[in-house]
Amino acid sequence: MKKDGGEEENMNIQDAEIYLKKNTKKQLTGGKSGAFVYDIGGRYVLKQVYKAALENDELYEAYQKEAQWYVCKGAGLSCLPEVLDLRNTKDEISILMKQYRVLSRQKMNMSLLQKIMRALALVHTTKIPELLKKEQAGRQLLSQEQIRISADGLYAVLKEHPGIFDGRPLEHIAETINKIISWHGLEENVLIHGDFHWDNLLMDDQGRIIICDWQGVGVGAASGDLSFFLGRLRGEGIQLKEQEILDIYGQEMRQISGKKITGEELYRHIQAANVITSFTCWYQYLQGSSEERVREIYGKMAADSGCFC
Repeated sequence: MKKDGGEEENMNIQDAEIYLKKNTKKQLTGGKSGAFVYDIGGRYVLKQVYKAALENDELYEAYQKEAQWYVCKGAGLSCLPEVLDLRNTKDEISILMKQYRVLSRQKMNMSLLQKIMRALALVHTTKIPELLKKEQAGRQLLSQEQIRISADGLYAVLKEHPGIFDGRPLEHIAETINKIISWHGLEENVLIHGDFHWDNLLMDDQGRIIICDWQGVGVGAASGDLSFFLGRLRGEGIQLKEQEILDIYGQEMRQISGKKITGEELYRHIQAANVITSFTCWYQYLQGSSEERVREIYGKMAADSGCFC
């Protein structure tokens, strides 16, 4: 924003709220988890979260962790959005950020994917800050009740397409899922974004990737972020040369940290992460989906689980 004389002035949350009262509110896409995200003059973004409007306290705690992450400046990561002002109370969180360009799926190419993989490698090689060190722990095994809920949910999805899908791989996964989780837990713990997908990626004026929505920031396996990124695009029907993308990620990791990660080892952990995520999460989103989409998600999960027989 500018003063009457054209001089740049510092924008803060109070200014942004006044702007919203004086102008027609333009709500940006996103905020699917209960946040309200507004355009402020085409230059800033105001993200507001109200505890009373959320489904549970855990979700508000995740937003509070995001706010704390921005306060500590994300351990110095260069791919964070610039935060101009922040308000964090027991009832409301407001974050005023610089506005960036949205990435277009139609313009997806290997050059752009390389920038994305470099940004993710930067996250995974950043020292875990004190804020998150208490989260360093092994992967949690599923209870029998959790396994039953996931299996029943996926069986219900398959029954929507009678005679099409073989349920035997699902039975095998339900029996071996905790063994897969245990093996996957051997992967090194690193700083992770926790919700790394296309809609959480932006670009600044210099062409650098900016990663937003850090409610899920934590400690875990690098393959989890990679699996979620590739799986979400796959679920949208976007076909990618996944092994080529993983090779790019490995190259970026070596350049940044010197760590040598073989594509074979990384891909097997990604297969494990895909089986775990697909089994525990996708039954909630595949109900009512087309045969083609179910085949894409369920077929990949079944194929990946075959590596852990």
